[in-house]
Amino acid sequence: MALIGYALHHCDELVVVIGASDDEPIDGNIRLDWLEKTYAGNDKVKPVLLSYDEAMLPGAGDSIENMSRLWASYLKKKLPPINVIFASEAYGAYMGRFLDCESVIYEEPCKIVPVPAANIREEPDLYLHLLPDAVKDYYKKSG
Repeated sequence: MALIGYALHHCDELVVVIGASDDEPIDGNIRLDWLEKTYAGNDKVKPVLLSYDEAMLPGAGDSIENMSRLWASYLKKKLPPINVIFASEAYGAYMGRFLDCESVIYEEPCKIVPVPAANIREEPDLYLHLLPDAVKDYYKKSG
């Protein structure tokens, strides 16, 4: 959420893409609901769910550059033109290049939330204090 907060201070409208493959541990619609609840009342935040087949848009097995090229092509087909991409990882620079837009790499999230998402999913009770209320509710109900 730190990245979203940062981006909100630097744009008039923020499209937050929830990329949800057919192989996600948490359904994309649930994650969309989290964002909608967390940013309810903030007209600048526009969550968008983009579902995809993992075989069509590979992830971890491909190089960051190739993965970014595929994702940029996909986003160009699904979204209006993008002016700026905000990212917290190296792929953001590639995405900016392939989307023909500015890229802003925000490096603070790992300092604010120094826990990989996989750890949170595996042991959510240890990290509830780091999560937005909508996400806490999900883990409390499913735990």
